[in-house]
Parts: sequence; structure tokens; C-alpha cells
Amino acid sequence: SLPELTPREREVLALIARGLSNKEIAQRLSLSEKTVKAHVSAILRKLDVTDRTQAALRAVREHLVDVEGE
Repeated sequence: SLPELTPREREVLALIARGLSNKEIAQRLSLSEKTVKAHVSAILRKLDVTDRTQAALRAVREHLVDVEGE
């Protein structure tokens, strides 16, 4: 079953999948880095993965996010 990610978590996950750092994600979404870190932690927990790379791979593999767009 697909994890229940919030719309914001999906946005963050899409940017992780594109290779952006927390700092870049924070700037792009007008958030603090601390807030981005909290989202990343929630995403890793919900996807049951240990790092950003695994989260990105799972996001792409399971089509959780649109990595083409922009």
C-alpha cells in the first residue's frame, strides 16, 4: 500500500528525488531548513527507509511523486 504522505511531504520528496539538498529545498519552498528536516524525517519514517537515497529510489520506483515536472 502507498504511504500516506501529506501534499507538502510529496513536494519535499519530489525535490529529494531530483537531488536537491535540504537547504535548496528550504529555499525553493520558502521554508526553514529545520522544517525541511522535519519533513524529511517524517518521509523516511513513512516510507520505512533509512536515508534520502532510498526514499528517492522508492519515490521513483513506486511513482509516489512526479520527478519530471517543473
